[in-house]
Amino acid sequence: MTEERRPILQGEYKLLSVLEKVEDSIVFKSQSVSYSERIFAIREFKLEGYDAPEKKAVISAYFQPIAQEYMDFTSPHLTSLRDFFIENGYIYFVFDFLSGRRLSNYMRERRRPLPENAALSIAYQIARAMEILHSCKPIKFFADVTISNVVLASNGFVALTDYGLGKLLMNLPTSAPRMGTIGYAAPEQYGTDGIVSAATDIYGLGVIMHQLVTGIDPAKATGYTHITPIKDSNTAVSDDYMKIVRTATRTEAAKRYASIKDMADAILSIAPKRGCSTKVIENKEGMLTGFLETLKAPFTVKP
Repeated sequence: MTEERRPILQGEYKLLSVLEKVEDSIVFKSQSVSYSERIFAIREFKLEGYDAPEKKAVISAYFQPIAQEYMDFTSPHLTSLRDFFIENGYIYFVFDFLSGRRLSNYMRERRRPLPENAALSIAYQIARAMEILHSCKPIKFFADVTISNVVLASNGFVALTDYGLGKLLMNLPTSAPRMGTIGYAAPEQYGTDGIVSAATDIYGLGVIMHQLVTGIDPAKATGYTHITPIKDSNTAVSDDYMKIVRTATRTEAAKRYASIKDMADAILSIAPKRGCSTKVIENKEGMLTGFLETLKAPFTVKP
């Protein structure tokens, strides 16, 4: 982070540290200048040639209605988008900060696959988060399902963050997905006519499930050709688990699960066979949140 260039954004967000660096963006931990107890995670995307006032106005007119749908959206498995703005050629998205670790950082440091029961616990909670989005009216999609956008919270739960909205404004090559990340994006997300849908969210979760038990980083693959048979990398994974991944990552969207709920149900159905039990809690907003326990507790980050 270059403090001399942008120590405080919008006169309100003081950048404290870098949480995550990926190819197209940086995530900063930040603090409110007005209310020091408020901590945020801010994702920064570089925008080439968009800082002129007339171009910023065009972007705002196009982008604000889209981003507004995600503003202040509350769920125990989704971090809330609080603000977004353009400054000095960058677009910034401000989310509530969730104490914990990015799944990408954890897997990078772990350097080996997760046991199946832990992978099921994470996958189920991701599916539940996306199910909440997909049940909204109008429907919302996560669009950029990657392990970089999954947080292993300090309280033992899993949450999604960032939504991938910044990629709508980036000048991407036609060989890249319009929204989403190379390796995790479904075939139909690629090219100038790329789309996002419930089926692309399902595909992305299938890729994450593959990565968790194989250790194969799909972002290092070319396009979407990385879905190799899991048994080639990890013979300990059950046939039931492999079947879920195969179904979720079908090339043709119509052959995947009909809904993210169907995928969540499939994960839930095999959990008891793999050493997981289920539990339902009610949060302070009165919303029911399902999750899988790994052994006797929610998923806990361990070396």
